[in-house]
Amino acid sequence: MDAVARQLEERVRDLLRVVRMVKQRPQALPPGLIGTLGLIDRAGSNATGCHAKELAASAGLDPSTVSRAVAALVANGLVERRADPADGRASILVVTERGHAALADARDWYDRLLGSALADWSPEEVEALTRALGRLTTDVEGALGSTLEAAR
Repeated sequence: MDAVARQLEERVRDLLRVVRMVKQRPQALPPGLIGTLGLIDRAGSNATGCHAKELAASAGLDPSTVSRAVAALVANGLVERRADPADGRASILVVTERGHAALADARDWYDRLLGSALADWSPEEVEALTRALGRLTTDVEGALGSTLEAAR
C-alpha cells in the first residue's frame, strides 16, 4: 500500500496545485470570498439566516478569518447583517440579491470549467469520482479529528 499511498499523495498534491491555479484566475470576487458567500448561502437558506460563529464552526475556519471575509462581503453589498429575530443582540448573515447574482456567476464559471474538463468522462466516471472524493474528504476529516484528539 505504500507505493499506492505515495501515488495518491502525489495526485492530491497535483489537485491542490490545480485548485491554486483556479484561485489565481481573475474573477469578480476572490475565490475565498466566493467560498464564504456560498457557505452563507447554504447555511442561511432558511428564513432565519445564519450566525458568523456557526459559519466558522461548520466551515472549520477561525472566527477571525470568517469575520474578515464577512466584512468584505458586507462592504461589497453581497451580504447584509440583520438583527436576529430570536435575539436582538445578535446578528444574522443574509445573502443579498447582488450576492446571489455574484454566486450564480461564479457557479456558472465553475460549471463551464468542469464541463470542459470532464467532457470526455462518462456519467458513471463522474459519479464514481464524486463518491470517492466525498469518502476521502470524510475520512481525512475523521483522521484529522483523531490526530488532533491524540495530540491534546
